[in-house]
Amino acid sequence: MGLIAELVRREFSGRYQGSLGGLMWALVHPLFLLSIYTLVFGVVLKIHWDGEGGTLGYALHLFAGLIVFNAFSECLMKAPATIIGNQNFVKKVVFPLEMLPLVNAIVALLHAAIGMFVWFLCSVLLIGIPKLSILLFPLVFLAMFPLLLGVGWLFSALGVVLRDTGQAVGIIGHVLLFVTPIFYSIDNISGSLHSILLLNPLALLVGWMRGLLLGGSMPGLWGVVCYLAVSVLFACGALYFFRRLRPLFADLI
Repeated sequence: MGLIAELVRREFSGRYQGSLGGLMWALVHPLFLLSIYTLVFGVVLKIHWDGEGGTLGYALHLFAGLIVFNAFSECLMKAPATIIGNQNFVKKVVFPLEMLPLVNAIVALLHAAIGMFVWFLCSVLLIGIPKLSILLFPLVFLAMFPLLLGVGWLFSALGVVLRDTGQAVGIIGHVLLFVTPIFYSIDNISGSLHSILLLNPLALLVGWMRGLLLGGSMPGLWGVVCYLAVSVLFACGALYFFRRLRPLFADLI
């Protein structure tokens, strides 16, 4: 645990080390994205969230979805270079390489927690104190954590074997941004397209997060348990895949 904590501290603080803004960038980045997306979709395109709260209400719905998506996107984008960028751990040190994607997942959730803090401040300033259901947001993080681990293990291993993985995840990330119900509500999508969008593992997480933060609704316990079980199975499969390819890392890097 001490090693993981040190790696997390190094990864989190190292990202902002040497910059003038320091840790303030962790707050500025989500606010900047929120402002741009709200300007484009809420002001220019005049998209509202079922008439709730106008542009301000849309901004909060959008931000709630981005908290989930940004955590997933961070792990996805960093995964292909995780092993390649730590060659000393692969070649010169006996090191549990499985920890590196774990560290990425923890750091992603730390940034998501900062995003939650920013969302809370925006909500208090714009529409008032949110509902008490906001206190259950860790449930969404809990269900998402194995998914982040699985993505990290899978694509970090692929990043060593297939160097095109880094380019592929860039495309995947952009596609997911629009097929995940961030800029719109999945309830407004009907027919077979609705069922297809629900296959996206982020769709349920975004819906649960919005329900807790804005709707005062609780995700079904059975649904959370099932999602967590599937996420754990995916993470276990990804870890098995990672360990099968690990003997090849030193020769391929």
